[in-house]
Amino acid sequence: MSEKCTLLMRLEGPMQSWGYRSRFDCRDTALEPTRSGVIGLICAAMGIARDEDIARFDGIRMGVRVDRDGKVEQDYHTALDVIKADGSGKDTVVSYRDYLTDASFTVGLESSDRNLLEKIAKALVSPQWVLFLGRKAFPLTKPPIFEFSNPVKPGSLEEHLLCGASAKRVLLESPDGERTQYDWPLCFGERRFKPRRFTVKYVPA
Repeated sequence: MSEKCTLLMRLEGPMQSWGYRSRFDCRDTALEPTRSGVIGLICAAMGIARDEDIARFDGIRMGVRVDRDGKVEQDYHTALDVIKADGSGKDTVVSYRDYLTDASFTVGLESSDRNLLEKIAKALVSPQWVLFLGRKAFPLTKPPIFEFSNPVKPGSLEEHLLCGASAKRVLLESPDGERTQYDWPLCFGERRFKPRRFTVKYVPA
């Protein structure tokens, strides 16, 4: 059996948005990066289009460490002359969009496929498309890869994320996890997702 390896990513910026429940007029955000958001960011880095197969990432186990909690804020948007769904004319659309401010996260990707993790790391260092934190208007303020020379480390998510006194909580994917979110992407083009289970642990100070 191949040894487990972990790639660590830093996701930090003045604004982030990780929606997983709402669509249309009200857009929420999770308090931590979602799996769909992270896989979407990786797809952008690797130049993978929305309608391409993303099953290659199903063997990756993801974890998130909260290094700095963000504050939830809300934007009010008005869009003029939006074509109605039935095509009968145009309308004004009002929407509310939540986002996090000043948050910082460490995301771990665990896999026995070291080659895949190294390809992801290489793409994140030199992405094919622009990277953003959930929305195109939300850029990263720091490079997502910690160490350019040797980004993939041996060991599990627990070994790499359950450390650091500044951390508030750690989310670890687990088949028997106590929490569930519908943010495991099956196809971005068709917007198909399945539930993902994870456990929340707290790092003692």
